[in-house]
Amino acid sequence: MNKYIFTAFGALLFGIASAVSATTTDYGSKVDMKYDRSARENYALQPYQSTCPVHIVLTEDARQNKETIGQSGSGALLAGDISRWVADGLLALKDYGYVVDETRSLEPPASGITVKTSVTRAYTWHLSVKIFSMVALKAQFIDRNGMLQEKYYRAHGDKSNMWGADSEYVTTLNYGLNNLLPAVARDLQSLCKGQKVESYTYSGPEEVTKK
Repeated sequence: MNKYIFTAFGALLFGIASAVSATTTDYGSKVDMKYDRSARENYALQPYQSTCPVHIVLTEDARQNKETIGQSGSGALLAGDISRWVADGLLALKDYGYVVDETRSLEPPASGITVKTSVTRAYTWHLSVKIFSMVALKAQFIDRNGMLQEKYYRAHGDKSNMWGADSEYVTTLNYGLNNLLPAVARDLQSLCKGQKVESYTYSGPEEVTKK
């Protein structure tokens, strides 16, 4: 009987080792950069009446460190596709009442606003049982007349590290990205009318400030 117990225990250990090896490397843990519109600290969305269609160009990854999003207790957090993650977040502007689609063209659109972004910061850090994140974007807004404006956005998020899982760092980055979207949604109200907006906006869990 003991033989069967040791065999089953060995199989269990092998299964655990296989699961770990699928998500970790010699350099750290691989994390899935998946956008989650429900990972937010402020659930009170302000829908706007859409004044023009919004066309999203796939985000450029302009970070100095393109490999990681921070470090957990198990090592570096190796990030997946940051560009797709940010673009998926911007597509969620439809939750604010906009008609949104994707485009590859940087030519002036026939109507609406084309939004081209580059992510310059997307990283996390932890203090005690809290995880913090920072997301920074450079946005270029193009209307039918050409380049309308460039603008910089920065936002942070934070959450309690409930389970100690690497996926919680991605969740906290989603908090930051979702804190940034209201500022973009608000600016589009003016940009759709051909008007300029502030050149920089910081967004936190409970505040949006211009600078």
